[in-house]
Amino acid sequence: MYFSYDKLINEADFCNSENEKKALFDYIQSGQNVKIFGPRNFGKTSLIKNIVSKKWESQNLDNRVVVYMDFYSIESMDQLSQELTFSFSKALAQKKSLFSKGFDILKSLKNIRPTWEPSLSGDSLGELSLKSEKNEPILSPKVIFENMDLLQQQNRFEFLVILDEFQEIKKIPRAEAILRGVLQDLKSSIPVVILGSKQHILNDIFNKPRAPFYSWGNSIEIGFIEYEKYHEYIMERFKFKGVAISLDVSIYLQNKMNRIPESINRLCDYILKVKQNQNKTIKKTDVDNILKDFISQSRSVYEEIYSRYNANARKVLIAFANFESVKEVTGKEFLARLSDLSKTGVSAIFKKLLDDSTLSYFINSVGEKEYSITDPFLKEFLKQYKIL
Repeated sequence: MYFSYDKLINEADFCNSENEKKALFDYIQSGQNVKIFGPRNFGKTSLIKNIVSKKWESQNLDNRVVVYMDFYSIESMDQLSQELTFSFSKALAQKKSLFSKGFDILKSLKNIRPTWEPSLSGDSLGELSLKSEKNEPILSPKVIFENMDLLQQQNRFEFLVILDEFQEIKKIPRAEAILRGVLQDLKSSIPVVILGSKQHILNDIFNKPRAPFYSWGNSIEIGFIEYEKYHEYIMERFKFKGVAISLDVSIYLQNKMNRIPESINRLCDYILKVKQNQNKTIKKTDVDNILKDFISQSRSVYEEIYSRYNANARKVLIAFANFESVKEVTGKEFLARLSDLSKTGVSAIFKKLLDDSTLSYFINSVGEKEYSITDPFLKEFLKQYKIL
């Protein structure tokens, strides 16, 4: 047993979310659309891509196709179409049934010219490429989804479509309307799962009455894992290495890491490297000292991140590092730490930091938004080296 981070998490190392797993699988099985909300590094992609979709596909490996598309770095409609084309052809190429039937399945495709190149090394099934009738390497979203629809209607394949970091389409003119149109025109029950991590942008996409995706699909929110559940997860792995931790200290550690699973796992893994096989019970002072040591060892990484921001953005970040969270960014208490910046200037910097996920928010118990630095290690770096 170990703490996983910086990669997709397998089911054995995934903490809790049993209700979300079941709800997501049930929606997919019944051909319903789903949108999954939650901050970055809370396990959304692992949940759908590495756990639920694998379970769904395993029930009929020959005929079930998972088409996963990541929109994180797209900046234009051409790039979006390129990602869709690549993901569709890659998903089909992984199906042995496609090759065993001599590509007869692909003869029914419309407005697509499929070509296949055998693997020279023999370690794969080969490479499938899909081009337009004009021999262009990029297909339009309309052509891709029409052909998925066609293959499913002919009972040749069943598709599951996953669109990750979906909020990025907001910066591409007409992308929302185009995708909404092609999804709305699907005649078969192809489940589409949309994931996103920037809540303020997703709200504009799904909650504004005139937005193309208004009220689209079912919703599943991935939020904080219960303290006790994560404590059990931590204890199970600590015990394996001869380390113990009380619930009180575990809660302290989880809060230090903003209750972000990826960050908790990273810190716990570092604790084990320092304290394993010492029959040691971790105290709050140990958490503080080990975190301080981790930041010291990683200082060059965070200095580089810090250097990406201009002088005024750094001032705003340092101001945020002085608070556990901030409710009113233009309130007197927060602005008092930024007396040389105007309220308008602070608001503009705040929006930019929110858009690039340096800052994020959660809804507290009384329904208010509270903003903080997303990466708890960056926050600790600022407190350790930048706050006078």
